[in-house]
Amino acid sequence: MKKQLSLLALAAAAACGAHAQQAGSSVSLYGIVDVGVVAIDGASDKTHRFVSSGQQVGSRLGLRGTEEISPGWKAMFTMEHQFYADTGSQNQQTPISGTNLPDWVFNGVPLTIKGALAPTLGSTLNASLENRFWHRQAWVGLVTPVGGFVAGRQYSPAFATYGRFDPHMAGNVGNPLTLFAAPTGIEVRIDNSVQWVVEQGGLRLNVMSGQGEGAIGNGRFTGISAGYATGNFDIGIAFNQRKNSDGQTALENTIIGASYTFGPHKLTGLYLKVKDENSVLGPQLRASIGASAPAPLRASFLAAGALIAKNLGWDGDLMYGGVHYQLSASNKLVVSYGRYDDANNARDMAVAGIALEHSLSKRTQVWLSGSRINNKTGSQVLPFAQGLYYGITDKPGRDSSAFSANLVHRF
Repeated sequence: MKKQLSLLALAAAAACGAHAQQAGSSVSLYGIVDVGVVAIDGASDKTHRFVSSGQQVGSRLGLRGTEEISPGWKAMFTMEHQFYADTGSQNQQTPISGTNLPDWVFNGVPLTIKGALAPTLGSTLNASLENRFWHRQAWVGLVTPVGGFVAGRQYSPAFATYGRFDPHMAGNVGNPLTLFAAPTGIEVRIDNSVQWVVEQGGLRLNVMSGQGEGAIGNGRFTGISAGYATGNFDIGIAFNQRKNSDGQTALENTIIGASYTFGPHKLTGLYLKVKDENSVLGPQLRASIGASAPAPLRASFLAAGALIAKNLGWDGDLMYGGVHYQLSASNKLVVSYGRYDDANNARDMAVAGIALEHSLSKRTQVWLSGSRINNKTGSQVLPFAQGLYYGITDKPGRDSSAFSANLVHRF
């Protein structure tokens, strides 16, 4: 009877979004609904205006739970679904630019081969916008006297460090994360991963390992981060490394961030090194082209695919910082500036961002944010919002800008 009552209590809590707790264990249903209107310039000769979801923090629905096992031991889990409240879909809207890719992707590729491969690359981009149901997080962990051990789909150490010191908390249209959306320049979540987590006083340490598990493209992942917070000062460092399925070193991220709070001000910023000499897209393109290219042209197509994979690599540095100013108990201003310089000059860009948060209550906020992107040389970056890829500009070197107003409610 007691077991039946426990199951009924858990079901009732999940159904009504309440908090169920019994004998040292608990399960919570939680979420965020983030919807607003966006105006973007730079994708064409006209301003694009539309309703969108996720500009600030990303709409989500999640379950989390804990169980006290014994002193110093605790089990816990999190499962988090991402959705877009403007349509109710778990997949984002089609980018403004469709599945078009920047011109620099095809540098050195003959026009005839470009025309044949562009649809394949476009379909790859389109597939990357499709989310699995538990897209944001899905993991289970055990807290022990020597740290926590977590397994599943979880945030990478480098991205967690980025979010900690990002003036916009990885959201808003003024965030330079837009540059690293397609192709991926910093891995956000890692599948098939195991992580060791230690937090003691102000010290924190994370070590993660992820397996490619036979997938074409992604190979082994390794990540580590460390940080220390004391008083008004916080500092962190992290490193991510992904191998491709050929065993070659692919995407690497090194990040250092720090913040300092004084009075109503908070200064925060970071340095991010991005390097990818053997993109995971190389093996994927090779497999796709090898299976579809006409036999007489296969060698030429494979050579072009290898060149495209090289063009999609990274070798650059991001300097990014900003300030928070608490104007009043319910109003906060965020101003930021970021600059990215790459060995491939066609990818250099700079972005300025500004945001105002007005708190209507503890759970409900209104956000106004704007950005301006300086696309240097051949860059084609459009502004970005959390979990949303809006596409690219219609011309290399064309600057872009965005404004958004959105309502965020947490429950």
